[in-house]
Amino acid sequence: MKKKVKIVATLGPASSSPGLIRKLLLAGTNVFRLNFSHSTQEAVSVTIQQIREQAQMLSLEPGILADLQGPKIRTGVTKRNRTFTVQEGSQVRISPERLESDERTIFIDFPGLIHKVRSGSLILINDGAIRLRVEQVEKSGDIFCTALSTGTYSSHKGVNFPGIDLGIPSLTQKDINDLDYVLEKEIQFVALSFVRNAKDMEDLRKLVARKRSDIKIIAKIEKPEAAENIDEILEASDGIMVARGDLGVETTPYGIPVLQKKLIDSANRAGKLVIVATQMLESMITNRIPTRAESTDVANAILDGTDAIMLSGETAVGAFPVESVQTMSQIACITEKSHYAHKENFDLSTIDYPPHAVCEAAAHASIDLGRIPICIFTVSGDTALYLSKIRPQSPLYAFSPEIQTVRQLSLAWNITPFFLKFANDIPGLLRDAEEMLLKAGLVKKNDLIALVSGTTPVKGATNSLQIKRIEI
Repeated sequence: MKKKVKIVATLGPASSSPGLIRKLLLAGTNVFRLNFSHSTQEAVSVTIQQIREQAQMLSLEPGILADLQGPKIRTGVTKRNRTFTVQEGSQVRISPERLESDERTIFIDFPGLIHKVRSGSLILINDGAIRLRVEQVEKSGDIFCTALSTGTYSSHKGVNFPGIDLGIPSLTQKDINDLDYVLEKEIQFVALSFVRNAKDMEDLRKLVARKRSDIKIIAKIEKPEAAENIDEILEASDGIMVARGDLGVETTPYGIPVLQKKLIDSANRAGKLVIVATQMLESMITNRIPTRAESTDVANAILDGTDAIMLSGETAVGAFPVESVQTMSQIACITEKSHYAHKENFDLSTIDYPPHAVCEAAAHASIDLGRIPICIFTVSGDTALYLSKIRPQSPLYAFSPEIQTVRQLSLAWNITPFFLKFANDIPGLLRDAEEMLLKAGLVKKNDLIALVSGTTPVKGATNSLQIKRIEI
């Protein structure tokens, strides 16, 4: 069975070897995420090379997403790198000194924190596992807190300050250095953490444009103000990631299910890519099979209409990275076969996209003829993405002479992209595409297909729809 939703797998210590990258590709990974919160530039460079080598051997073209760390505030190193438990009701000192942390004293790497918090402020550690209420702020820099919950943490865990404006930019100097480095590599997407408004993405776009014009930028929605400003952020971005970990900590875990649906719907109506991330199969970090709740969570994200679902710790540090991707693939296939997923033709007529009439005609024609495949010839990938967003259940096969476009379409729902050099004559182009589909076993002789193309094979020329029978 072939899934329509795409899978993003985060690479890390558990999955960065060539052999495991190969297995992740075979299991159904479409895009690899490189997390700059935990990787060095040198390690990322080696990983990118390994991805391309393994993909080439399998005749695949996965996308690569570089995820910038952003202004993520973390705890320091714990004593002997142990995991410590903070008990509810205990007194905890937050220290500005670079000391080894334990259950009583925690170093948080943020100078000037005493000027941002006050009595009654909340400090959340390790995705909210530890909730601290500030009781007293000392001029010395120490902050004394009461633990409101029992929770564990270890070295370099994330810290959140809900409702507090820390006054730091979304793009840090580390991000700028990492971005400058990674833009020299064969990547397709850059994700920015802790986006608050459109300006954050506009700033990123300007930096990217200095070196590359072919990179798609993704806004990670992790803060409540980002959710409130989602329409302007979408306009400034190529897509969003619903990063439910920090978003749930910064807002409330009770409203995340509805907020997720809203964000996915907003992205789809804007014709932009959307990824759902964080804790999708969290228990598979240590267990071979997921919980029933996790399986349901993955299925619901698919039914909500996401383009992609993402694995983080499950593949980066987990004991079962390949099994996690296989599990996601199996859930996706079963969910997409059900009648609950069969919602035909999403209305995108409000988007200012000239070829929309041709795309919508192709989707309707495909349904009328028994959901025949739709083949799209595209230079930029825009027409293929538009058709994907209409959400036809028919197979979508995209052909592009640009390898970057092919790899970027690896993130788009229900699109199988192919690299194809465009012939000067349209009949020759169609014949080459048909041969590729036949060789891949995706069509048979005498099958009907719908063809969406331009009368000239150049960017922005989509103006033609044909219904053709394969006669090769």
